[in-house]
Amino acid sequence: MTTAEEKRALRAEMRRRRREVSAGERMRASADICASLLADAEISSRLAAKGASVAVYMALPDEIDLSLFIRTMLERGVRVVSPRWNGETYELARVNGLDEGSLRKGPMGILEPVDPPLEGLQESPCAWIVPGLAFTPDGKRLGYGGGWYDRMLANADPDAILVGVAYPFQIVDDIPSEQLDIVLDKIVARLFV
Repeated sequence: MTTAEEKRALRAEMRRRRREVSAGERMRASADICASLLADAEISSRLAAKGASVAVYMALPDEIDLSLFIRTMLERGVRVVSPRWNGETYELARVNGLDEGSLRKGPMGILEPVDPPLEGLQESPCAWIVPGLAFTPDGKRLGYGGGWYDRMLANADPDAILVGVAYPFQIVDDIPSEQLDIVLDKIVARLFV
């Protein structure tokens, strides 16, 4: 099997398994993971600096929901940014809230900030919380196949911490990787499902 075929098979399996997670379990896993992110000393110390920003994603219905983490960051005065489609690619835009007036549905059905993409962030995010379909304990990530996050993360500040969030079954022993795949610094998963 080629690398592309292996990735395609793993993506299909993970999508199937995520669809099987109940709404209640998703809610519990999301709350646990957000609490872990908020309690993480390394993430907290990076976000304590004045003007610090964190890049997040807006969850699809079967992904870990970061709403609790996002709300807490906004309440603490941390600048929160998220991908927004600019017509050709994804760029980061400021998240001002999680209400209908602050978010819109993008062309791929993913919620995104209504504000236009930021033109050259004055300070790049010092932490990135990213989705994926599968992760390895050493930080390999299997995305959705478009390469959008790998391209954004390739431009991340080299000192930024890159964190993947997952259900426990999304942690696998190995993921076929290619040269352009970005390796994350840390994976946060709910320990008990």
